[in-house]
Amino acid sequence: MSQPVLVSRNGGLVDIVLNTPENGNLMSAEMGNLIIEAVSHLEEDTRLVRLFGKGDDFCAGRVSPMPQPGATPTGEFLRRRVAMPALALYDALKSTQVPVLAVVQGRAEGVGCALAGVCDITLASDDAQFRIPEMERDIPPALVMSALTGRVPIKTIARMVLTRDVVDAAQALQAGLASEVVARDALLARADEIAASILDCSAVTVRAVKQFLELAPGLSAAASSSLAGHLSGTALSAKFGR
Repeated sequence: MSQPVLVSRNGGLVDIVLNTPENGNLMSAEMGNLIIEAVSHLEEDTRLVRLFGKGDDFCAGRVSPMPQPGATPTGEFLRRRVAMPALALYDALKSTQVPVLAVVQGRAEGVGCALAGVCDITLASDDAQFRIPEMERDIPPALVMSALTGRVPIKTIARMVLTRDVVDAAQALQAGLASEVVARDALLARADEIAASILDCSAVTVRAVKQFLELAPGLSAAASSSLAGHLSGTALSAKFGR
């Protein structure tokens, strides 16, 4: 039986591949845990994590964690079973010490859309499709919305959630959900170019950038400036060996 998530390391690069293409790489609890484990235990010289989906789609959603029909679960059970695993996955990717690059082709729906949103850079093929369909099942997609808030304009989130429309790659780029769009046959080559650019820098520099990206949006102007000074000083002192 094949592994649902493949993790490989090449120097300062860690590649994570969702490996269930037969179902569109639907995210299961096991897959989420494997990703969290991979990004939570990076070696000190790691500078980039890339997240791929094998096959035609990046991630077409989530394996349903809902109880069987007729069950009467408590709110606490549903919070632990449904909400917390997804939130833990999003938080792990956001707080990873190095940048995370999502490489998106085909469908990125529900959890897949959230994963594209929480990554620091989202490279999309021109056939990528982003969608948040949960309200078709009369479920408020608060978990996906929490992943996108602060990264995608609130009007874009409202439109995607309430209409369930498909957002194509060009629209995703305009909305800030995608960082760059390339032809499908150029996707992997461009992902390698981005990786090479990041890997050309030291780990301390790359990690300082990631820390600023994570912390600065929630800070005042003065605190943001203070953080910038601290990170620059730390990185430069490492560069000059002091």
